[in-house]
Amino acid sequence: MKTYAFTTWRAFGDFVDDDRPDCPVYWRGQRDPDWPLASSFERILLAMEGGSRPGASQIYPYGNRYRQGASRVWPAGFYQETRDRYLDLFKRSVSGLRGANPIELTTDQWWALGRHYGLITPLLDWTEKPYVTAFFSLMELFRLSDDPVARPAADESITIYRLCHTERLEGDGLRVLQPQLDELGRLQHQRGLFTWLDSETYFELQGFLDNTGRGDLLTQITLSADVLGDGLRDLDTHGIDYRMLLPDLTGAALDANARADQRLRSMGLR
Repeated sequence: MKTYAFTTWRAFGDFVDDDRPDCPVYWRGQRDPDWPLASSFERILLAMEGGSRPGASQIYPYGNRYRQGASRVWPAGFYQETRDRYLDLFKRSVSGLRGANPIELTTDQWWALGRHYGLITPLLDWTEKPYVTAFFSLMELFRLSDDPVARPAADESITIYRLCHTERLEGDGLRVLQPQLDELGRLQHQRGLFTWLDSETYFELQGFLDNTGRGDLLTQITLSADVLGDGLRDLDTHGIDYRMLLPDLTGAALDANARADQRLRSMGLR
């Protein structure tokens, strides 16, 4: 995996403009560079067998936490049964809530719909647009909260990943999903897509790519808290905000919160 660190918004923008691999690229933001590139379901697995202890490895081979000698710690079928239980229960709970005569969905579409509404799934979110990822990451750093003194510390940062989709990317259980479904309006506005790593050996993407000879397809970019002000102003100038990315009442409310909070902070009151 390649790594970069930037302390200015301009440097990040120059990287996006100038370092363009000859392949489609996907982007994902995370709050902490130590967090694994793992779906919500994979994070459950990574917490098992002592994985929640400080210092427990979150990158393959996980300190061999999932093996006892030559055997896995869970019985045959445990992985798939545990994963699919979430979808089975979601389908039952959704009954009657998708309107009259809803269309039949494929398994991929069901998982995407569940992810859209907060279901624990094996899907990992990405977007085709680097500044969409940057917006959500910066707003997370901004931390709209009830804490009147909440503001990023000087040594805080965010992490953005870039994934290159060549002919080498998919395979050995890894797929890229771009489901088309009217009920996924937000996904379309955000130019979103998913990766799905269907593996009982690897429970996060970095370890999988590094150990299957594909680590060069992944780039990690760290942005310091210093980029926050310039980044949010630039994104706002280009119309990237909650209203555009979440075209519903939730987006309107979050946009109002953000603008009101930004004004208070500009006055030194937060």
